[in-house]
Amino acid sequence: MFEIRTLIRFFDTGFILKFLILVMLISILPIAEVYLYIFLSCKISTYLLIAALTGSSLLGLIISYGLIKSRLKIIKSSINEGEYPENDFFILTGIFIASILLITPGFLGDLLGIIIFIPGISKKIGFIITKPMEDKVKELYEYMKLYDLN
Repeated sequence: MFEIRTLIRFFDTGFILKFLILVMLISILPIAEVYLYIFLSCKISTYLLIAALTGSSLLGLIISYGLIKSRLKIIKSSINEGEYPENDFFILTGIFIASILLITPGFLGDLLGIIIFIPGISKKIGFIITKPMEDKVKELYEYMKLYDLN
């Protein structure tokens, strides 16, 4: 699953420090969410807050499904035309990340997910995540060319 170069990096103290700082920065979002929930529960009913969180997750699910479905149609049509849809793979990956944020309960995650849905941002995020796995994506493309995945 991991390449040897990736595993070797975990023996570098500089990499470990950067990795732990990244984990700490990622943990700021849930802490901010908890603070927002406490603040909002003092202002509005707790049940209304839970309903709003559930509703936003459901809306995120519906929006995410529609966007992923349409992007998959674009990818399949490109493959049927014999084109390698590299940018569409990047955008699809960005949409998956945004979808995870939208479906997970929380207003700040929803806001971040909506921002990532912006096409240029989703492509950039998808590029960052997908580029190290470029060989696997090309292998997926070759597989999709061979089989009709309608």
